Amino acid sequence: MSNHWNRREFLKKTSSAAFAAMAAGMPTSLLNSCAAPTIPAKADTVILLWMAGGMAHTDTFDPKKYTPYEKGMQANSVLSTFKSLPTALDGIHFSEGLQSIGKVLNEGTLIRSYQAADLGFILHSRHQYNWHTCYEPPQTVAAPHIGSWIAKQLGPKNPVIPAFIDIGQRFYGR
Repeated sequence: MSNHWNRREFLKKTSSAAFAAMAAGMPTSLLNSCAAPTIPAKADTVILLWMAGGMAHTDTFDPKKYTPYEKGMQANSVLSTFKSLPTALDGIHFSEGLQSIGKVLNEGTLIRSYQAADLGFILHSRHQYNWHTCYEPPQTVAAPHIGSWIAKQLGPKNPVIPAFIDIGQRFYGR
């Protein structure tokens, strides 16, 4: 027998070892000890509005000081072009135009804690891929979208409607 295994020889040897271990009862306890703990769901629905290339955070959900437009003003003096308005939650403000969302914010959660990994300067597609998959690009295989992970954990709320829908752009971790 040669010291150089081919793929078929490797599969024969490893599958024999796996079956022997299963016959001994070892994998069941090993697999059970490796299983991730199940976290009970607190939310019954997750809606993610990903506005890639859309409005700036300073003009939407994280308003800054409103600066009315004046002819000839310096661009760096503008922090926000919309007024800041209160929402249903104390101390949380959204920009003017988002009053409808602000009125029902007490029924949801606003996440402002995301920090992007250092994936290079202004490479939006790389950051979007990281945010949507939790993997840093490039990957050798297509990574699942974070929505598919959530759907797997929560399952469908209604069996007729998919637990996760992704409409729009595809990310390829370039």
